Amino acid sequence: MRISLLLLLATCPAFAQSPLGVNAPWPVDEVTLVNGAKFRGLIVEDNPLGMTFQTVKRPPGRPTLTFTTFFAKKEIDKVVKLSDADRATLRVRLAELDSNGTGERQRMIDVELTPVDWLGRKNGAKRYEADQFVLLSAAPEEVTRRAAVRLEQIYTAFGRFLPPRFDAARPTNVELAGDLDQYKQLLKASAGQVLNAAVFLPAENRILCGTDLRRLGDELQRTRLLHVQQLAATDKYEKEIRELYKSSKPDLDRFLTGLKREREKIYAADRDNDKTFDAATRRLFAILYHEAFHSYAMTFVYPSRSAVEIRDGKGTGELPRFMNEGLAQLFENPVIEAGELRVGHADPERLKRIQEWLGGKAKPGEPPTLIPLADLLKAGKETFLAAHANQQESADRTYLTCWALAFYLMFDRHLVGAKAFDDYLKSVNTGTDPAKAFAGLVGQDLIAFEKNWHDYIRRLQPDGTLRK
Repeated sequence: MRISLLLLLATCPAFAQSPLGVNAPWPVDEVTLVNGAKFRGLIVEDNPLGMTFQTVKRPPGRPTLTFTTFFAKKEIDKVVKLSDADRATLRVRLAELDSNGTGERQRMIDVELTPVDWLGRKNGAKRYEADQFVLLSAAPEEVTRRAAVRLEQIYTAFGRFLPPRFDAARPTNVELAGDLDQYKQLLKASAGQVLNAAVFLPAENRILCGTDLRRLGDELQRTRLLHVQQLAATDKYEKEIRELYKSSKPDLDRFLTGLKREREKIYAADRDNDKTFDAATRRLFAILYHEAFHSYAMTFVYPSRSAVEIRDGKGTGELPRFMNEGLAQLFENPVIEAGELRVGHADPERLKRIQEWLGGKAKPGEPPTLIPLADLLKAGKETFLAAHANQQESADRTYLTCWALAFYLMFDRHLVGAKAFDDYLKSVNTGTDPAKAFAGLVGQDLIAFEKNWHDYIRRLQPDGTLRK
């Protein structure tokens, strides 16, 4: 696997030393949704269909996070807008967070890690604390820092669609093993089985995750340290030529232009390194995001409740299994762009396979279509487990059906997280027939809903828009 020879330790003065001070608030637009959730950030675009909004979070002592999303008009309750001057100021500050396309790298640098003991080894891992999770990682530092940044981002994405309701809940421990042997030790201590690269243990509120990226992570770390030194030498050289040619602007400009080109090469090489790393860790982060959603939903939004507690107004109860698995899949493969994580697009591989089924183009031996909605609503835990090879096809079909249904309910019907969704959960978790409860949620009988849902998926495109 090739790694670019240049790696950047990006420095962004406006980010590191804000004119307002480290803890001073930035002026922001504010949007309140119908479900009560509030978002602070920048209105990117406002049109008759809705609003593109960039959420900005600046937690004390942690990297600034941004997350761009779209609010449909019917989701929005109230908007408090900045003045034109303040909005221009905010745009400049946000642009400075990623002035050269290395925004994620800068956030990784700003992550504060502390050493902790790990599996009997003193200082065998690093710890990172966030509001809703604690990361304990024995993986290479490159993996650890990126995991910290991306977990912060994915939890922000969870909060966009399902705002936390139990902020005082105990954060989830995310434990990232440095290699597969360590992962087996973690699983053995928790009486787990090596079925996936990550597992969520609800009773312990822990996510255990295995990696096999020691060599790649160590090589990236060595490369970065080498080029930090090279960049420091470049900075020193620039200082010298500025002094030497301070009275000769044409010569100074010529040297500075050359230095700018060299730095641009460094930035480009750093982005190449990021692509190399992303290719090697795509599956790891997909599974990590999936399990993180399960922990977030159970801990901060829909914890398990008895029927008596639900009737007493102490919550809605947990998500049905099909909905939990469907929503978790929506967050598995976000787009990473300009140092920012985005969700809302349709995973092209899942979409292609489903559209082939719905179009009557299933391959020999494949199921002819999605699982019927009436069957999915009654599916139990066993439906989602593929413990044996001959169950894998059935499990894949189930998961793909869940993904397609969750996508439709969240991004087209905008029902996930709405009051009607809460009423549905209360009904189904207090004994109402699942089909009757779901019909109440969508306002249609199952046959009519299923037709509309399938028509939507047939027209869906990977970018989340619909074909005409």
